[in-house]
Amino acid sequence: MLRMDPARTPLGRMLMEEITPVVMVLRTPLVEESCLKNGLSFIEMLSPFCNFTNIDVPVRTSSDQPYRLQKFKLRLFYESNIRQPDLEIAKEQLKKVITQVGEKDHSELSSDPPHISNELAKSGSEIWPSWFEFINKELIRMVSFSEHEAFDHPVACLLVVSSEDEEPINKFVDLFNSNKLPALLNDGAMDPKILKYYLLVHDNQGGSSEKATKILTDMKNTFGSHDCKVLCINSTQEGQTEHHDNVWAPFVRYF
Repeated sequence: MLRMDPARTPLGRMLMEEITPVVMVLRTPLVEESCLKNGLSFIEMLSPFCNFTNIDVPVRTSSDQPYRLQKFKLRLFYESNIRQPDLEIAKEQLKKVITQVGEKDHSELSSDPPHISNELAKSGSEIWPSWFEFINKELIRMVSFSEHEAFDHPVACLLVVSSEDEEPINKFVDLFNSNKLPALLNDGAMDPKILKYYLLVHDNQGGSSEKATKILTDMKNTFGSHDCKVLCINSTQEGQTEHHDNVWAPFVRYF
């Protein structure tokens, strides 16, 4: 049976982008400070590594139907963003997006119309209103992290500490036990027993990696050898650097 690639349709692309596993990120201020020296937040730095396209993984389904996963994506969110937006704010934001898209469509109508032969040559999946993807993406964002569905509930937690943090092992423990966790998790709507992964960020510009190696050993002794890693980065020595949007885009296809 021939299967259609969902990435070929606007609806399929939207589902592949938005209905994917969420990982909650808890980090110390020093982690973000190190990353921002290069003009990127911690999540922005990791984003290109969250898309997997050249894979072929068998998946077990409830009906025992054979299925192989060809693409996979993770979504990363800071704990402070795992909350449902205020209803009134969400309505105003949605109105603003609709207005902006309407103005864009109006300007396109004022330009030269497309040639009829070009339009007829398009496949059915390409003949969608230009506002479809914009509105749907914004609408999904506005209703995310609700109590009645679990698409956006984190399946894992990434705890991140800098090698420059004082008492890094205690920092890891404090991150998940703090009062800054999402309300949905504290209220029991989300499962608190999620997978935890411990990451130590070491800036090579800040000193030798020997300190990071020692901390990593302590991490493995405390949290388990399979759930701990160290990530070495190189921050700029000239202060914060401005980058063009989507600075990782040229390299994503190689990961």
